[in-house]
Amino acid sequence: MCYTGQGILVSCVSILLAIKGMFSFFTVLPIDVEQRHVDNMNKKFWLVPIVGLFYGLFAGFVFCLTYMCTSKFIAAAVTIFCVSAMNRFLHLDGTVDMGDGLVVSGKREDHIRALKDTLVGAGGIVTGTMIILLLFAEYSSLNIVKFVLFAVNAEVIAKNTQVATAAFGNAGNGMAGDSVRYTTPLSLIKSTALSIIIILALCFLWKYLFGCIFTNYNIVGNSGISIIVGFTMSILWGLVMANVANRNFGIVNGDVLGATNETSRVIAIFFMIFVDSFLE
Repeated sequence: MCYTGQGILVSCVSILLAIKGMFSFFTVLPIDVEQRHVDNMNKKFWLVPIVGLFYGLFAGFVFCLTYMCTSKFIAAAVTIFCVSAMNRFLHLDGTVDMGDGLVVSGKREDHIRALKDTLVGAGGIVTGTMIILLLFAEYSSLNIVKFVLFAVNAEVIAKNTQVATAAFGNAGNGMAGDSVRYTTPLSLIKSTALSIIIILALCFLWKYLFGCIFTNYNIVGNSGISIIVGFTMSILWGLVMANVANRNFGIVNGDVLGATNETSRVIAIFFMIFVDSFLE
C-alpha cells in the first residue's frame, strides 16, 4: 500500500512538471523551468491538450470581449493575433517553414534544407497567408455562442492532433525529437481521452453558466454532432500530416507539429461549421 501511494505521488509530480514545462515552451508566460521539466514534458506529451484548454479559454475571452465592443470581423482578427502572439508565433512559423519544405523540388535532402532554411519562400508565404485567411473567415462566421462551442474546443482538438502526428511520425534530432520519440499510439489514446473529458467539461460549463444563451441552440444535438465530426477529422488529419512529413522529410520535427496545430484548427472548425449548417 505504501509503495502504491508513493508511485501515485511520483506520477502526480511528474505530470505537474510536464505541464509546467509545456506552458513554458508553448506560451510567452514567464515560467522558469529546468531540464527535469523538459524531460517530463517530452515523456508526457499526451498532456498537451491541457495547454489547448488554456488557449481555448484565452481565445474565447478575447473574441467575446472584442466582439461586444466592436464587430465580429475585428474580433476575429484580434483573436488570431493575440493567440499567435501568446505562443510567440511559434506554430505559424512552423506552418510557413513546412510550406517551403513541401513545395521545393528535388530529393529529401532538398526538402529538409528548405524546411530548415531561415529564408521564407513563396510556398511558405502562400501557406501561412491561406491559413490565416481561412481561420479569419471561420471566426468571422461565428457568433459568440458558436465561437465558445466550436473555436474554443478547436484549440484542444488542435493539440490532440499534434499528439496524433507525433505518435505516427519519425523522430529527428531537433528540439521536438524527444517529444516525438516518446509519443506512441498509446499516448494518442491517452491524449484523446483527456481531450474528450476537457471538451465535455467545457460543453457542460457553457450550458450551465450561460443557459440563457443556449436556450435556442441544441448543444446536445447539433453542436455535439458537429464537435464529434470535427474531432474525428482532426485525428485523421494528424495521421495525414505524419505520413506527409515522413515521406518528404523523413521525420516529424517542431515545424511539422506547429503546422499540424495551425492546419488542424482550421480543419476542425470547418467541419464543425459545415455539419452545424447541414443540421440546421
